[in-house]
Parts: sequence; structure tokens; C-alpha cells
Amino acid sequence: MKYKKCPRCNLNYVVEAQNFCEICQLEMSGKSTNFDPIEWDFCPFCEKNRLENGEEICKKCREKRQKNTSFDDI
Repeated sequence: MKYKKCPRCNLNYVVEAQNFCEICQLEMSGKSTNFDPIEWDFCPFCEKNRLENGEEICKKCREKRQKNTSFDDI
């Protein structure tokens, strides 16, 4: 059985035969969900860690980049 990301939310995985995930199906039908409507912003480099308000890069990636650039400056 193969899976793909839901094309609407791009967060949840669905079986290839399904069009949308269960959460998106409920939202599109007008039913209430327990899903928090806040948009989550993820780090553009690792695409795993959430960004805090005003951050452009997550703490882990920022630390890695700082380590790498300190060696490049030498």
C-alpha cells in the first residue's frame, strides 16, 4: 500500500486512492475538528522544527550554520 501527502494540508499522509486526509475531509464538509487552525511555520532548511515568532531559521540549524561559518572565516 503506497502513501502520499494530502494535497490540501500537505501535512498528513493518505493512501494513494484517497483524495484528502480525514481532517481535511471533515473541514471541507463543514464539520468541527480538533485540529488547531494555527498555521505552523517550519524551518526552511531542515523542514522539521517549528519556528518561533519572528524566527527565520530554527535554533538547531542556526547553531549548525554558525559552527560552519566560523570555520569558513579562518
